[in-house]
Amino acid sequence: MNRMLAGCLMVAMCAIPAVASAGKAAPKTLARGELPAGFAVGTASPSLALQVEIVDGKVTASAPASDEPGNLRAARSSDAAQTTLMVSSTLPVAIKFDLYISTDGEQFTYASSCGVTPGISSFEMWEQPVKHFALGNPRVLPAGRMACD
Repeated sequence: MNRMLAGCLMVAMCAIPAVASAGKAAPKTLARGELPAGFAVGTASPSLALQVEIVDGKVTASAPASDEPGNLRAARSSDAAQTTLMVSSTLPVAIKFDLYISTDGEQFTYASSCGVTPGISSFEMWEQPVKHFALGNPRVLPAGRMACD
């Protein structure tokens, strides 16, 4: 396992509250109906996906996608004590996103997550059963910067 991936795993396991883009603190907990528009919400089993459009190095559009066309995808695996979310991207640039997790599908808590670079998956882990996820607000990471927050 390379150092960058190991670092992302460690940060994700700590579930440190993150700071959203534009310097605003992300809400820590939201009811399902309060999740921002454009978030893909579901169990991530078999997967949860966004279709992200990028023009001139910036995200110009993003929307929840069905299982097949999404170019930013998350898939869950779990057992009684631990949940892992593998996030992958077919985009040509590194991408960061906001991630909310929920054990009941009604209250979602903001979770730290690592950006995803082309060709490398990110793994987020929790020492609890997580049943639902909300994935959204994708943004392009500056070249050479891997964000885990």
